[in-house]
Amino acid sequence: MKGILLFAVLLLVICAISLGINAALPSPDGALFAIAILLSAAFTAVSLSIELGEGRINDMGDVMKVVETGQSLRLTLAAYGLGCSLAAAATVLVYRYLLGG
Repeated sequence: MKGILLFAVLLLVICAISLGINAALPSPDGALFAIAILLSAAFTAVSLSIELGEGRINDMGDVMKVVETGQSLRLTLAAYGLGCSLAAAATVLVYRYLLGG
C-alpha cells in the first residue's frame, strides 16, 4: 500500500508540473497542455482507484504489471495518455527554448 501512496504523490507532482507548463508556455498552448495533462492524470487516478476497489492491484509492482500486460485497458490507456501528454509538453518546451522563444 505504501507504493500506491507513492503513486498518488507522483500524480500530485505531475499536476504541479502541468501548472508550471501552463506558466512557461504562452496562452493558449500552455493551457491546452495543462488541461491535457490534468485530465489524463485525473483519469489515471480514477482508473487506479477502480482497480484498487476491484482488488486487482495491491502494490506498485502490480500497477506496472497491469499496465505492461494490458490486463486493465482502462488503466493502460490512462497511463499511456498521461505519458504522451507529458512527452508532448516537454517536446514543445524544449523546441521553444531551443528556438529562443
